[in-house]
Amino acid sequence: MAIRKISLKNDSWQPGECLSQAGGEYMHVTISYDITGMRNKIDHHIHEVIESSHDLRKIECVNTTIYWQARLGDRYDNQDMLVMKAEIVLKNKLEEIFVKNGDLSYETVTAYCMIGNLRAFAFEIDA
Repeated sequence: MAIRKISLKNDSWQPGECLSQAGGEYMHVTISYDITGMRNKIDHHIHEVIESSHDLRKIECVNTTIYWQARLGDRYDNQDMLVMKAEIVLKNKLEEIFVKNGDLSYETVTAYCMIGNLRAFAFEIDA
């Protein structure tokens, strides 16, 4: 299993640009994804994770978007620290959502994740 960060442009009006967001507050996290390989395996695992979780919601009207609300960082974090902490927590959540341990079925998920008013991240996940 591997999660590789995909670089996003970070200049003005680009998704990798850092905006303003205080740490220690609940943030909206939108995870949009694309699956290559046997989609039904990943979809089944996502359904199981969402059923057992209280903090994830599938956005039904678009079929490939998950909503998560999370408290990230703390109020003393500067922006760089908050971005670093957010990326670590997000990678762990992506592994929980998209990687089924022991199922080496070789699907790949590309996930685009928008975290509140902080910034976006993108990852390629070997599920």
